Amino acid sequence: MKKLMNQRWFIALVFMVLYKPAMFSQMPALHTFDTISNVFKVMVIAVLGVWFFYFYQKVSLFFVGIVFFEVWRVLATIYCGGNYTSLFIAILNALAICLVVEMGLKTDPDALLDGASFTLGLFVLINFATVLLFPQGMYEFNTFTQNYFLGYRNNSIMLFFPAIIFSIVRSLRKYNKLTLSSFVITAVSFATVILAFSATSVIGMTVFTLFLLLALINKMPNFLNIITYLAINIAYFFGVIILRLQEAFAFIIVDMLGRDLTFTGRTKIWDSALAAFAKSPVFGVGEIENQASRDLIGATHAHNYYLDLLYKSGLPGFLIFFAILIICGVALYRNRKNGKIPFIVSGAICAFMIMLQSEAYYNIYYFFSILTLAAFIPYALPKKGEDGNFIFEEKGKHSLKKKHSYHYYLRK
Repeated sequence: MKKLMNQRWFIALVFMVLYKPAMFSQMPALHTFDTISNVFKVMVIAVLGVWFFYFYQKVSLFFVGIVFFEVWRVLATIYCGGNYTSLFIAILNALAICLVVEMGLKTDPDALLDGASFTLGLFVLINFATVLLFPQGMYEFNTFTQNYFLGYRNNSIMLFFPAIIFSIVRSLRKYNKLTLSSFVITAVSFATVILAFSATSVIGMTVFTLFLLLALINKMPNFLNIITYLAINIAYFFGVIILRLQEAFAFIIVDMLGRDLTFTGRTKIWDSALAAFAKSPVFGVGEIENQASRDLIGATHAHNYYLDLLYKSGLPGFLIFFAILIICGVALYRNRKNGKIPFIVSGAICAFMIMLQSEAYYNIYYFFSILTLAAFIPYALPKKGEDGNFIFEEKGKHSLKKKHSYHYYLRK
């Protein structure tokens, strides 16, 4: 069975199951297919779990962190009498995504990157086609109308980023340059978030694109690392969510930009979520139904993932999540001198952390594949020759590139 991890088609099928497009779950006409696919998904997840612990007996610190994070969410929900049954599929899906990426990287990184890029890239292209064909949305779900192949316009970004990153890492690992396929997937993703407009997604894609451009011109400053990202996000959270410092810039926000200081009513939601957290700072309120959340804070989520974690999972859930981000950031920083790949993945995490200041994505676990890739980034680096130099392919040939030097090639 372990040999299956060397097969690109197997990886592609696993990603099709774990990244099942939201359309299949949200359209009533596809309910039967969705039920069958969920059964198949549970089977795949069970096999991956047994497989992992049989062949990869050493459990990583990263995976322990993910398990603690998900277990705490369940415990907090049970303690608060919330709807914990709805959590299980999502949690198992998250764990399976982490497992297949870790196993794939340790077994055959090329097969993992090829299979993941194929499936996720295909999903991105199909979703783009539905956006073009149905500009106002394909179907209605929970009163939202701008739903496409991958679901609601705001949440699709959680799949776009894995598609982009796996494709770019594949290109850089093999050829040390962007291939046409990686460029198309990135461009189509950016075009999609503009056409099916989501301001948060546009900001995230813009931030990532800046990192990508810096990497391509070999300008990768060391100060862009997890410490910087944490500092920026902590400053924003306390400055805007807690202290409301935006009021000091009313002349810019209101007078010049024509925006309101409540961020379209979000400050009231933040206040309600903070009040809920203050009443239960350890366990929060647990995972609750959308209507219960509306009754409690006036919205289905807190419009800030960090605040959403605080009010639903308490301080422990919040801290465990940040510990996971730090593990990933440290791994990337330690490999910062090993070419463009660590820097680009770091850029995706930076964009991810910024987007979480405005949204609390229900499908955030899709992004866990990138976090896993970051935690095990050495496995995704280009192959090395016996002399320690990186080896790249070029039109059926190979080229050797000196480690830590990015200006010349030595060909076989």
